[in-house]
Amino acid sequence: MINILLIVLTAIFIIESIFEVRYFAQIRTIFNQSGRAQPTKRIQRIIMIETQWSWISWIFLLLLFVLPNTYTAILICIITFIETWVVYELYNAREYAQKINKK
Repeated sequence: MINILLIVLTAIFIIESIFEVRYFAQIRTIFNQSGRAQPTKRIQRIIMIETQWSWISWIFLLLLFVLPNTYTAILICIITFIETWVVYELYNAREYAQKINKK
């Protein structure tokens, strides 16, 4: 049963990673097309969090190969939870960027 849960969480993480890259690229494109030199402070904060999370998630993923099976389930849950939060923030930042750049 735990193996099925881990497979599902891993699949969710991979799907969310695809959306994370997509939203990040869309935010960059919105600001490049709008002619703004700098994104707003809110968008800058989200971009900084996303960049830091990218590095931290790679460390977590590498730890999955080193840690015993007992900790793997906990680590996958943590990784998926944080990835969900980052994708949610990127989605909100994209919507905010589109809104302020339409003015």
